[in-house]
Amino acid sequence: MEILLVTVLAIPALLYFWYVATVRARNKVGEALGAIDAQLQQRHDLIPNVLTIARRFLEHEKSLLEEITALRARAEPSLGERDFTKIGTKFEIEARLGADMTRLFALAENYPELTSSGPMMEAQRSYREVENNIAAARRFYNSAVNGLRNVTETFPGPLVARLAGVTGLPPFFAAVEGAEKPIAAADFLGSAS
Repeated sequence: MEILLVTVLAIPALLYFWYVATVRARNKVGEALGAIDAQLQQRHDLIPNVLTIARRFLEHEKSLLEEITALRARAEPSLGERDFTKIGTKFEIEARLGADMTRLFALAENYPELTSSGPMMEAQRSYREVENNIAAARRFYNSAVNGLRNVTETFPGPLVARLAGVTGLPPFFAAVEGAEKPIAAADFLGSAS
């Protein structure tokens, strides 16, 4: 009889504590997304200045500059997005934007007057700093996503997740394919070498 009573009391307690753990994990993912958004906003704020400087020297790279501008415009509305089903698209656009900015800086290496200009040097330094901060925020976010996945994928997590408002799992924020390789500016310069 005592075992039955303990079991009857323990099951709701276990479910409650699992619910609390799930809510905490979900909120930690939201906090991590906020940190990423803060860094992405800094990137977005910096891009127009970089493009203004680069336009003076990279007139024949107009399509790249326009693509960066368009990607930034597409990415801006997703800052603050917390719907787990839409975050993958947000990260995809941001990855393309980051890759294009890397490409822009690699192309700029072919223009000594551009890369030696004070404003461009400062813009590159600021951009590298923001990218390092994004990488740190990405690690924090991925850790939070891993925690949420652990709590929702382990029994009784699947039963409790929906009650805690977790209807889907957020994607991990992965680096752009090929980002682990060093950038070779010559790859972007064509036959100018």
